[in-house]
Amino acid sequence: MATPGMRPLTETELTQHGPGALKASAFHAGDVVRWMARVSPATSFLLPLTVRRWLLRLAGVEIGAQVTGLKQCGFETKRVSIGDGSFVNVGCWFEGAGRVDIGRNVFLGPQVMIITSVHELDEDGQAARMPAPSQVSIGDRCWLGARATIMPGVTIGEGTIVGAGAVVTKDCKPGAVYAGVPARQIR
Repeated sequence: MATPGMRPLTETELTQHGPGALKASAFHAGDVVRWMARVSPATSFLLPLTVRRWLLRLAGVEIGAQVTGLKQCGFETKRVSIGDGSFVNVGCWFEGAGRVDIGRNVFLGPQVMIITSVHELDEDGQAARMPAPSQVSIGDRCWLGARATIMPGVTIGEGTIVGAGAVVTKDCKPGAVYAGVPARQIR
């Protein structure tokens, strides 16, 4: 009986060199430059907001005209859209496998984490090495508290409030309040 988890890398996989290894790399030079623009330098406290928005747009992130905050955030992907009037607090993280769509007038508390991938298990309980992407959607006028974590494939309905520290593993109804680990509707 196999134990659950990731399959260990073989000696060949660990020592592989040459064109095959280079093709396996997820980045080429242009992607590296765009990635650097999406992480710390682009969202530095030292830069004015207009420059932070401009750098993120240049890197491919869809940022609405009146999006504010964006300090020390990590955008692991350019497949993020943030609607007009939204506020992204300090230290938010957007993981890079799947798309993230954030509506208008959404408020993200400090260090909100949006995860867009899972490592699926095979029939033997072994985790896949490559992540499977899932989209995350957050509706208009939502509030996500500090350190809330949104898991892959979740849709948060319009006007929903998610409490601080909540881990959202399932879709949230519009206009409701969710809190806890895992997040449950409390109102």
